[in-house]
Amino acid sequence: MRRFWLMLMVCGLSPVCLAQLDILDMLASKEGMTGTFEQQIISPEGEPLETSNGQFSLLRPDSMRWEIESPDRQLLIASGQQLTQIDWDLEVVIERHLADRDPSILDWLLASDKELEAAFVVEALEAKVVLTPREPSLTLTRLEIARATTLIWEIAVTDSTAQVLKISLFEDPARVPSASDFVAPATDF
Repeated sequence: MRRFWLMLMVCGLSPVCLAQLDILDMLASKEGMTGTFEQQIISPEGEPLETSNGQFSLLRPDSMRWEIESPDRQLLIASGQQLTQIDWDLEVVIERHLADRDPSILDWLLASDKELEAAFVVEALEAKVVLTPREPSLTLTRLEIARATTLIWEIAVTDSTAQVLKISLFEDPARVPSASDFVAPATDF
């Protein structure tokens, strides 16, 4: 609520500022979300390089499930400081400790207002929020978040080479993520 009144004082009742407030407040109010995704890597010249899709789950404060179903089959599960990556096509399981890593794009979706404001300059442009890192980063030079519809989130991440990762999250309000979503399944390899 404090953030709402502060933004109103700074922005007045500008529709652009209200859009920014709306997007960030909606994300901040979520304990988690589940659904499907489509992601596309775009070259600096604007050419599509790769497209994949699958299912995702996010749960505050630090749990993520990203299951790529096409064109390859991979599963990434982050829970606390542990990352498990399973590649069914290569029959490989990799587990890593995440203590000393830069937050991922999905971590920023779960970040608090305080964390976002500490790490980024936040500005509203039309119907999206643009976050620019306060400190230089090789993996992220610009993060855009927009709400295309009530159940579709659009994310665009630009890296230091001007390559863009576009992600569409199709939220499923009927499914609520639970702790069991973030337990890696057993494999026979």
